[in-house]
Amino acid sequence: MMKSLYSGVAGLKVHNQRMDVIGNNISNVNTTGYKASAVTFKDVFYQNKSYATSGDTTSGGRNANQVGYGAQLNSIGQIMTQSGLTYSDSVTDCAIQGEGFFQVMDQAGNVYYTRNGNFHIDNVGNLCDASGNIVLGVSGDPTGIEASANRINLYVPPVDNEKASVEKVYKDGTNEYTYTISAAGYGDNGNISLNIMDIDDDETPFATQNDRTITVRIDLDQTFIYEGQKVLDDAGNEITGLKTLEQAIQEAMEAGGIDIPGILPLEIEYNNQPGNTLATKANNRIEHTVTIPPATAGGNPTTEKLDLTFEASTAGAFANKYEINIIGYKPVDNNASDVKASWSGNVLTLRIPNTTTTDITKEQIDAAIKEAAGGDPKKLITVTQVAGTDVTTGNAISVNIANNLGDTNVRLGLKEGKDNFYKSIAETMETVKLTGGSIAAEQTTKDLESIFIDDDGVIYGVHTVHGTIAMGRIDLALFENPEGLDQVGTTYWKTSLSSGDPELKKANDVGSGAIVSTALEMSNADLSQEISDMIITQRGFQANSRVITVTDTMLEELVNLKR
Repeated sequence: MMKSLYSGVAGLKVHNQRMDVIGNNISNVNTTGYKASAVTFKDVFYQNKSYATSGDTTSGGRNANQVGYGAQLNSIGQIMTQSGLTYSDSVTDCAIQGEGFFQVMDQAGNVYYTRNGNFHIDNVGNLCDASGNIVLGVSGDPTGIEASANRINLYVPPVDNEKASVEKVYKDGTNEYTYTISAAGYGDNGNISLNIMDIDDDETPFATQNDRTITVRIDLDQTFIYEGQKVLDDAGNEITGLKTLEQAIQEAMEAGGIDIPGILPLEIEYNNQPGNTLATKANNRIEHTVTIPPATAGGNPTTEKLDLTFEASTAGAFANKYEINIIGYKPVDNNASDVKASWSGNVLTLRIPNTTTTDITKEQIDAAIKEAAGGDPKKLITVTQVAGTDVTTGNAISVNIANNLGDTNVRLGLKEGKDNFYKSIAETMETVKLTGGSIAAEQTTKDLESIFIDDDGVIYGVHTVHGTIAMGRIDLALFENPEGLDQVGTTYWKTSLSSGDPELKKANDVGSGAIVSTALEMSNADLSQEISDMIITQRGFQANSRVITVTDTMLEELVNLKR
């Protein structure tokens, strides 16, 4: 009878211990990187009331008769299964997708292992966890370095004095020119954006600044020169007062009150100077052939070829973007002789009446174009009439422009025109950004534009001067028996005789898990399972308490026998 009493007490103890484990699991159901534990029981020793015997020819064998002494704790095993991931906004938060543990080291040099990747970078560049312990792996560029257990310190190289600049390429037909725009000196203020905009002749060069963007408005049709270049007029005399493109840009900035000490004026350098920097005039020739019927019956028809040349008065004004639209029409009044001209953008439309009484002359066309230009030299097109030709005889004849055109339309574009070299260069400067300007200084992770961690655990930083740099690598520890690790709290484990020594491996290597940045591993405690186990444990505890109660009642009855 006393055995049942002790068995009940033993049952109460182990169920109480199991309840402790269940309570701890439920308490840590939202603990990052937590691994749940599971309890198993075992029965204890037995008292033999009779031993087992073997059978013979006359009698059969008997089984042993044994009375047990209750249950005791067999194991509290850790469940090291992978749990789900929850994503965070911090790039230094890491989770392991697969096998392995992060390594961290405290101030005393003790190494612990964890699945909680809630990391941050401290003020001196150490990669730390929430407890201030430093994450282990490789510092600096990890290329070719085996997995390690060294403290990770993220180092950003210092910057040297460097002028902000940008390199551009301009193709002029088969020629290719590389030019560099750079600040005059060093400094972060040299990292500016530059816009070049063309203005009309009557506008004043000017520049404006919005934060780090400078917009320069200059007349790009003016003649620019490179340093030391001479430009001659038609008489062979040198034209003075011409500027370089850099000078024109700087004067516009000064007019706008833009002054960045040490950075302005900007410098433009070319890999080679062009052979010709001047603009050329656009032109084209129209040749129109028509057969003119004879004026009297029985006469011979005349085949005439009209020959007109159109040329822009200003070189490089619209380059080869001019278009001439010539419309021959029959006026309502047969005697009308007005030539009409109009501009739409870079398209000149000429309306030439076909009259029977009046010849239309080149001078009339010139006058109409001049009126339509309105004093704008870009829109002043000159016309040259080459002597007409009798196609039949080949002799030069006087050709009636209107009769030759009739009611037909002729459209042609001017060609052979070319902008000046520096205008073409300036047009390629639409929103160019000068970068890399800096003054020598020590750098920290605070000077990085961004940080990212790949699935191999390599930590990269993006720097305005150095570009993308590898600053370290998070390495993992693997164990033959991870369930044998000793829990020490704060989601840390340490090695034990059962777990064995750690095998250090790179993340995402054969057998090791991949690192997922901006994520954390959740607890693998299953709340539904824990509540179910809690109910079973409660019933087990209740039943064992009833064993004690019933045994106590039986003892009471036994004591009462003597009364």
